[in-house]
Amino acid sequence: MRVKSDEASFEEYLDGSNKTLSKRFLDELAYICDYSPGGDTVAAIAIQDGPHLIYWVAANTSKGSKIKPFLSDILQLLGQVYNASEERVSTLEYQISDRAMVFSAQKLQRYRFMLKRTINTCLSILEGQNGEGRINFTYSRASLCVTDSLVKH
Repeated sequence: MRVKSDEASFEEYLDGSNKTLSKRFLDELAYICDYSPGGDTVAAIAIQDGPHLIYWVAANTSKGSKIKPFLSDILQLLGQVYNASEERVSTLEYQISDRAMVFSAQKLQRYRFMLKRTINTCLSILEGQNGEGRINFTYSRASLCVTDSLVKH
């Protein structure tokens, strides 16, 4: 699948440190495009240089068709960062983060479940040790109740 961008030539930016930065950028884009737990939607992204940048996306399954509109939206927002005011950049950061969280809601819910289970296991162990006087530990299990507002869109 291809996603076009009106950005300037990509190759002109690729010296030593920028190659590392560009690889990291593409890795992070691919990461936020992997929206489902279990690795079914793992993606890889490459850039084809030319008059317009073309982002090539490969996904593990046919579910990848959901990625193209999301990635186009994210790239459009990222394109607004150049020469933007600090306030605008901050707004764009929130917009990108929010869209990525909504897009990956299923994966985030899975991560939250696994983290909560692990924390509860650790808390049980620490509370047991606290009863033996080894650790002075107070923690409210209620603080593990994380709102679902971001993942119910």
